[in-house]
Amino acid sequence: MPSIVSQFRSAGYRFPYRHPPAEGFIEKTLSAVGGILRGLGAALDEFGAMVQGPGALKETVQPNLAWAPTKPEEGSSPQAGSLVKVPAVTRVPLLKQIIMPVKADNVFIAPSANVLGDVKIGSGSSIWYGAVLRADVNAIHIGSNTNIQDNVVVHVAKYSIDGKAKPTVIGSNVTVGHGATVHAATIKDNALVGMGATVLDGSVVGEGAIVAAGAIVPPNTNIPANQVWAGSPARFLRDVLPEERAFLTASAANYASLAAQHAFENGKSFEELATESAVERERAIAADPTNSVHQMWVFDRQTMIAVSPKK
Repeated sequence: MPSIVSQFRSAGYRFPYRHPPAEGFIEKTLSAVGGILRGLGAALDEFGAMVQGPGALKETVQPNLAWAPTKPEEGSSPQAGSLVKVPAVTRVPLLKQIIMPVKADNVFIAPSANVLGDVKIGSGSSIWYGAVLRADVNAIHIGSNTNIQDNVVVHVAKYSIDGKAKPTVIGSNVTVGHGATVHAATIKDNALVGMGATVLDGSVVGEGAIVAAGAIVPPNTNIPANQVWAGSPARFLRDVLPEERAFLTASAANYASLAAQHAFENGKSFEELATESAVERERAIAADPTNSVHQMWVFDRQTMIAVSPKK
């Protein structure tokens, strides 16, 4: 199966190519010199901030500002994330260890999502815009091909009514709908948590089960496999229908495909976005039959950019 980039290239989808590499001696030389100067500038900024000490202000632009570590408690070991030793020279002198989130290479994390601490995310999964996964006092495990949709909150429990700490475990091929909350609970494979639903501490949503939109699942509730629960508090409504079971499978696959498109778009460089904007402007001009530019220029068929004057 072709990659998502090659699919977009062949389809001419909005931006039909990635930013082309430098060509020719002069262009390659300028690109190399520019890269050296930018690297030197970044190194000088880092050194200056280190010399200034804890009060230094450092401005950065990152693709995902919230992919962040947490500090583990003394004597505890991470369950999902990787334990990283902090270098001796640091602007946070008291921080000795941190736990970094771990994700597979093909996981999509939206730029406005927050993924913090002891989090492990399986391949093909996606964390959408505005979602918060906060694993500061316990671990969050997410399986493969699972989608955590916009504005979902996933948290864990250090203390519960029964005195036990509870992580959050979300299986594979799970859909957690927009605005839902999953707190220190277990969601098994192929399940669905509807939009705005709340699943509370110690609850277990069985494989292939559905929690209806807006439902509130009380603490320590066990929802059997392939059942639909709804209401506040949530109660058994009926068994999952065959067509609903097929929808759950399709939903996970569709979101995995959609996540690849969003990852492609969010991964564009500044130069690519500027080129794409120019392409769109030229296409708008070319699409206007009243514009006199049609009588003066020859347009590239793929990008619709004016490439040469008509003779």
